Amino acid sequence: MDLSRFFDLVGNYGWQGMAVWGVILAHAILWVGILRLQLSLIRENAPWNECVGKIRSAHLRHIGGSGEMETLKGQNYAPLVDRLIHLHLEDHEGDIFVRWFLLKWKIKEGLRPYWIRWGHLVIGFGVVQWFMYGLRLDIGIEPLKRTPSDPRLLWVWLGYAMVIAWQLVRLQGNLERIQRVLLVPERDE
Repeated sequence: MDLSRFFDLVGNYGWQGMAVWGVILAHAILWVGILRLQLSLIRENAPWNECVGKIRSAHLRHIGGSGEMETLKGQNYAPLVDRLIHLHLEDHEGDIFVRWFLLKWKIKEGLRPYWIRWGHLVIGFGVVQWFMYGLRLDIGIEPLKRTPSDPRLLWVWLGYAMVIAWQLVRLQGNLERIQRVLLVPERDE
């Protein structure tokens, strides 16, 4: 990146130059927000095959007479998976439809904060993109290229945000897989 050209741009364009500092701050906030969301999703990523196997084996041992459902409570996979297992074990003798409904509700409730954070970040992207469009009308796009406020960095960010959306959908699918195994562990997927 050409920093001398950037400082020249900031110094010679008056209020537009100051607006470039706002764009850089907005870029930084967007990147930090998306990184924090990614790190929180990594924390929710459980060893899914191990989870399914242990839930099935604990259920089958419970059917065989040994009370090993307690060992399942002690496992730490991921916060959302642990909440689903705990909720299921609290009411494992209740009606299956009620348990299915509660687990489905807990999955949606657990994923909602991630989708809301993602939505706020995408709205922030739109605001910054709109602001960048105004700057491009005032000073053109050429002075912004290859500087820390390069508009192309926003499109890289948006691509990364779409990857995170895909990860959220995959996480929901894996949580629904855990839900199915909790409710009907004998059935193969």
